[in-house]
Amino acid sequence: MSPNKARELVPCLDGHSAGLRVIVCSLPRTGTTSIKLALEQLGYPNVYHMSTFVEHAEDSKYWVQAIKAKISGRRIPRSVWDGLLGNYQAVVDAPSCYFAVELAEAYPDAKVIILNRDSERWYDSFSNTVQKMIKRRESLETLEWILRPFLPTQVSAIIRTGNLLSKSGVGLGSYGKEECLRFFNDYYADCRARIGAERCIDFKVQDGWAPLCDHLGVSVPGQPTADGWVQVPFPQVNDTESFHSWVSGIQSSMLKQTWRNLMLHGLMLLGITVLLLQVTWFTRLYSYTRGNQ
Repeated sequence: MSPNKARELVPCLDGHSAGLRVIVCSLPRTGTTSIKLALEQLGYPNVYHMSTFVEHAEDSKYWVQAIKAKISGRRIPRSVWDGLLGNYQAVVDAPSCYFAVELAEAYPDAKVIILNRDSERWYDSFSNTVQKMIKRRESLETLEWILRPFLPTQVSAIIRTGNLLSKSGVGLGSYGKEECLRFFNDYYADCRARIGAERCIDFKVQDGWAPLCDHLGVSVPGQPTADGWVQVPFPQVNDTESFHSWVSGIQSSMLKQTWRNLMLHGLMLLGITVLLLQVTWFTRLYSYTRGNQ
């Protein structure tokens, strides 16, 4: 695709002021990757998503501050959010979704999308994808503490920050079905009760472009064809198989980094041990030689 056609495909927005422009209230597995791609096509190029958190371990210090503040009931300063999200126009998915109300308060001009789906279908998807990852991550807490000096920073940050989020109750954890559905219903009820209705749209990815674009005040994206201007299909991505493939790729990469670090540290330890043995041997040899002179 040529650059000109790419620009026609993506109707860019002008005049973005500093700070978030769109906040998506969206528990994992409600269509978060699809809405991320949709927002990017609508001219919001930097969308903070769970995949962003995975790729940026340095963000953990801000998320830990936010989680601890929420646990203790303290207000999260705007400076924390600006430090974390200053380069982004929109947020969706975990961990930001658990702070949707706080973000809406911090950025009063941002539009809000309440991204939802049928609760039973959501649980079926969540329990077969994200929750399995949460349970696996929580089981690694002790091992992470033991291996921390050898783990890549990214791995350690994901485990520690993720476990703080899930075990504190701020985020979804390794709950049973009843607890998960209660969390789901309470989450959306809280968002609707505490964020002004005039800022919000209730949305499902099946609704397509029209209501979303109307809410955001942008044109429905399309592209020129031989038959004229044609609307671009709304993104429908990240099914269960795709999610597991994505997670497997991340785990494989992190495991390789961990083994590389362990081997490197092992070689360093072996080198130090050999050096100490050589120093000890030469010291004893020198003492023996001096004693026989």
